[in-house]
Amino acid sequence: MENKNFTKVTLMFFRIISWFDVFASRYFFKTTQLNENEGMLMEQDCVFCDIISDKKPASIVYSDEKVIAFMVIRPINPGHLIMIPKTHASGLSELDEEMGAHMFKVALRIVNAIKKSGIECEGINLFLSDGEAAAQEIFHIHLHVVPRFFGDGFGVKYGPNNFLEPSREELDKIAATIRNSLEE
Repeated sequence: MENKNFTKVTLMFFRIISWFDVFASRYFFKTTQLNENEGMLMEQDCVFCDIISDKKPASIVYSDEKVIAFMVIRPINPGHLIMIPKTHASGLSELDEEMGAHMFKVALRIVNAIKKSGIECEGINLFLSDGEAAAQEIFHIHLHVVPRFFGDGFGVKYGPNNFLEPSREELDKIAATIRNSLEE
């Protein structure tokens, strides 16, 4: 019996150590460095920074001095791509407004190109997840451009408390809270 408890405790210990390794590598041990070739800030151990610096391959659709767009290796549908800023930004709070506007401007051009390309596309989703709770998995901000068509099988799952209709008073209160937090 003691041996089973020892084994359980040992396994729990290694799980905690493994979790800490993941947590620590994500939040404490990463360093940012300047890419000598282009003067861009890069994050060590960031797959998207590796694509920007040609350390990892990518099928590039678009590139300029600020952003790069490339095909997703496990697409939802053919034509699914990701656009990222060439300067590392983990989330939207690190992205300046000019870069955000540029990303959206380029996304509009890419959307129009996809629609003209002959790739099956009856609609387009633009997805950007900011933070773990929003399902962000790679902490270099990125905008998904996803061609959609009826019957493609992709969807968004909603919980039981989604789409409940709050009172106008509650909506006004939330609107005021956000409005008061806007930076000028």
